[in-house]
This record gives sequence, C-alpha cells and structure tokens, in this order.
Amino acid sequence: MVRKPALVLALILTSVLVLASCGRKNAPVTVGHGGGYLSAAIYAAQTRDGLNADIQQFQSSSDIAYSLISGALDAGFVDAEKLAAFAQLPGFDRLAVAGNVTYPYGATLILRKGLNVRLHELGGLTIASSSPGCVLRKEFANDAMRLNADISGVKYKYMAFDAMIPALEAGVADAAIIKGTYSVIALQKGHSILYQNWEVEPGDECCPAIIDQAALVLLARRSRLSAVKPFVDALASAQKLAPDQLRRAVSENTAIPFEALRDQPVPEFSGAGDELAAVFIKAAKEHQDGNHHEDDGGE
Repeated sequence: MVRKPALVLALILTSVLVLASCGRKNAPVTVGHGGGYLSAAIYAAQTRDGLNADIQQFQSSSDIAYSLISGALDAGFVDAEKLAAFAQLPGFDRLAVAGNVTYPYGATLILRKGLNVRLHELGGLTIASSSPGCVLRKEFANDAMRLNADISGVKYKYMAFDAMIPALEAGVADAAIIKGTYSVIALQKGHSILYQNWEVEPGDECCPAIIDQAALVLLARRSRLSAVKPFVDALASAQKLAPDQLRRAVSENTAIPFEALRDQPVPEFSGAGDELAAVFIKAAKEHQDGNHHEDDGGE
C-alpha cells in the first residue's frame, strides 16, 4: 500500500517531468546568421506566423560554428569557404548540413569611394585581385579588350577577397575585382560599381565550381535536425517570394537601401545534405595537396 505523502510526491515529480519535456519540445530552435544580403530568406521568413525560432545575428562565422559545437545554437549559417576549416574542430561530427545559400560569383570591379573614372581611365591605378590567374580578373580583362579599353597600365595588388574592401577604405587599392557576394557590401560602404558581369564560368582556385557557388552553409546539430526542419521549410517557402519582396526584406532589416539591391541577383536558399560538406572538404584537401606539390618543386 502506497502512503499518501509518497503518492503525492510521485505525482508532483511526474508532473514536473512532463512539463519539462513539453517545455523542451515547444522551445524555439536557436539559429545564428551573419546578417546582410545573403540572409534574405531569413529576413523574409522571420515575419511569418507560426515560425518557432529564436534568430540571432552574429559578427562572424567562427562565432556561429563554435556556438553550434558548444550546443548554444541548434542551427547556424557559416561561410562556405570556411567549412573545411570548421570540419577540423573537435565536435564538428555532431553537426549536419541542412541547407545552403547560393550566389553567382560574377566579376565585379569596385571603385573606392570618391573615385570617378571610366573603364579606359584605369591606367596607373592599383587594382586588388585574388590572383594573376583568377577567372574574375581574366573575365574583366577580356571584356575590357572587347570594349577597346586599354588597361595595360593597371597595377595589380593580390590579396584575399575579404581584404579587398578594407584595402579600398585604407587607400591601399583604388579598385578591386571582387566576387559577387561582396558587391552589396561595397555599395553599402559607399563604393561604386564600374563593371559587372554575372556570366562567369567558375572552375579555378579563386572561384571553384562547387554546387552552384554555395556562399553559406546551414549547419544544424544532428540531435536537433527534426526540430530544425520546420525552420528549413520556412526558408524554402520564403525563397519562393518575388525577388523584390526578398530585397525589401533585406532593406527593412539592414542599412542597405532597396535601390542598391535592384540590380543585384537575389541569393537563393535551398535544402542540402552532408554531401555538400564532403565536396568542400575534398576541394580544400586537393588545394592543400596542390600547394604542397608546388612547394616540393612540382609543376
């Protein structure tokens, strides 16, 4: 026979466990992103009724990756080009790929703020470029030749893409040949676009042909994949909105004027799986092996 105090205690404990379980089940999924134009689908989705998500903006992909691994986030967007490096972190195997944002590489020539020149007036200026053989630089040079613009006097300074806009602002470079994903950032900072060509065929070191130019990868904790799925579905649904609706969502959530977005492609979110991570990791390894081969005197 069970005594009443014991029975009451058992009922209380059962109730607490049930409430705790319900609380975990109904808790919003925590999601991290870096903001900006590539977050268009997130901005559009977050205003929809029934989206049970706590969406947080971070300063860097590294912060998002560490928060995912530590369990502080259920899902988060990281830079695709850093995915292979993140895969080396302890605990990365507890994460899975849930989606990605693609954006065309494009070939874009950005002029630093206040510089007003035309294509045939670039001689003597310093232009930042990823590498001598970068497909973006080649495309720009081919188009300049086709337009009868002499750029033989241009001085090139080679650097990583993410260093180019700071180089413009520091006066280290007068212009920069950047990937399309940096176009809106440059416009937002007051720089101008002199030349742009979205018909670039990727396939080299600076612009690898990796699954439709994946710019961001959505990672999720494997233990929370089911909980994250409705969020992924909401992003996929938001992506179906008219391009100007997505641009407007970005403008309303950032300092980027809507007019600055009108001539830029819209980033595209879609679901993805672990095979995407495998492609990036393989590409990074091949690039690393190629560098080692060159260091050993290989051709």
